[in-house]
Amino acid sequence: MSDYDSIAETLTRMRPLNLSEVKGPKILSINVGSSGSNLQFSSLDSSKLKIDKMSGPAVPPTSTFNPETDSLHASMRPIIMLAQCFSLFPVTGVNSPNASHLRFTWRSPKFIYCAISFLGSSMMTIFNVLRITGISSTGITSTKMTTLVFNGTNLIATFLFLKLAMQWPSLMITWDKLEKELSTRHRKLSNTTLSAKFKIITIVVMIIALVEHSFSILHGYIRAKECAQFRGDPDIIGVYFQSQFPQIFSRISYSLWKGILIDIINILSTFSWNFVDLFLILISIALADQFRQLNSRLYSIRGKCHFIVKAMPEWWWAEARSDYNRLANLTRQLDSHISMMVLLSFATDLYFICIQLLFSFNPMRGIVEKIYFGFSFGFLLARTMVVSLCAASIHDESLLPAPILYSVSGSSFSTEVMRFLSQVTTDSICLTGMKFFSVTRSLVLTVAGTIVTYELVLVQFNSVQQNDTMNSTKVCESYSLDTLR
Repeated sequence: MSDYDSIAETLTRMRPLNLSEVKGPKILSINVGSSGSNLQFSSLDSSKLKIDKMSGPAVPPTSTFNPETDSLHASMRPIIMLAQCFSLFPVTGVNSPNASHLRFTWRSPKFIYCAISFLGSSMMTIFNVLRITGISSTGITSTKMTTLVFNGTNLIATFLFLKLAMQWPSLMITWDKLEKELSTRHRKLSNTTLSAKFKIITIVVMIIALVEHSFSILHGYIRAKECAQFRGDPDIIGVYFQSQFPQIFSRISYSLWKGILIDIINILSTFSWNFVDLFLILISIALADQFRQLNSRLYSIRGKCHFIVKAMPEWWWAEARSDYNRLANLTRQLDSHISMMVLLSFATDLYFICIQLLFSFNPMRGIVEKIYFGFSFGFLLARTMVVSLCAASIHDESLLPAPILYSVSGSSFSTEVMRFLSQVTTDSICLTGMKFFSVTRSLVLTVAGTIVTYELVLVQFNSVQQNDTMNSTKVCESYSLDTLR
């Protein structure tokens, strides 16, 4: 082998060097011929030494990553600020240009606001427990248990977001660093920024949640109006608050300011219940997008026939495998922070789907109640489905490098390709519910089967459940007895 052949073989295995890190003049641009034996030298004024293999794969396109709009920190800024308006996510430095300014402090007003909301949720949960277990209690009913689960869920959610706020600065620094490094090699997939996607999804979810809550208030007001007319009570607002929160006003005296305060706590709890699913949707989209950019780079080396993969040097595969491994580690780090939240989301959504199906067997009075039930149930189903599919997309994207790796020819197969393929096919990269289950596409069918199974069990006990939606007379009689206990 000639000296030129030896040099050419060495250069084809070399990774492009950035001479901004090399001391001394930048003089040469070296092109290696397709045969590997022809070298061309020319003077170069640029700051980078570019080594190209003629007729080989193209150099990755220039990055269009803009930290001000495309980073997760920038994209989550308005969402976290919205959450803080409802006492969640008490982290400071959200408006900072980068994640290094994020902090969690115990003395911040945001934490104090969160602590007050936590105490309010705790009070609601305690009153619900007393309503079920008290001496004068009539026992457990589906309505009482639903109220307890709702308030207990929001109490846990507030605590989990408080815990996540403590870990959020370090997580965002790790994520931000990885985003910047990967953006130099991975091209942007679409013109829609991550921030724009987040805003659109948040607006849609919050508007639907607001409409659903408005229907809930309207339905409660109509029932309270009927009860007020039956009892001859002119204070419809007072009847509304007492009928909506019997666990509170059956033990303490009612006054308007107390009703308003309890309703504010209820609004915060309603937002918290919706925000858990919204947060999981957004964070799943962001992580899946990172995998999708890596896969786009891998699939860009396919030839005109998609089953043919261009020959790539070993350093290229080592770099791709390193990126994949870092994304896998980021997924595991994220899962360690939000796995309890994933478990809470799936458990509560599954419970409320089953309980709403159970309530559907009860007769409904009026068009408003029917619209409210249909809208609420549809929103719950859609939200659960979107959370499942978005979280499962992380696992789906992690498996997509396999077809490319299987298509590498024998002459181009190397140790790095073998290690990359082994990790893709054996490493389970996905979010989990505290390791009890992995969020994959198959989980959607499992959840659907579970809903059907539990619904059949609930139907068996439907005849012994109290019917809270008969006619206005019995509703008001039931309410009067409950407020005396």
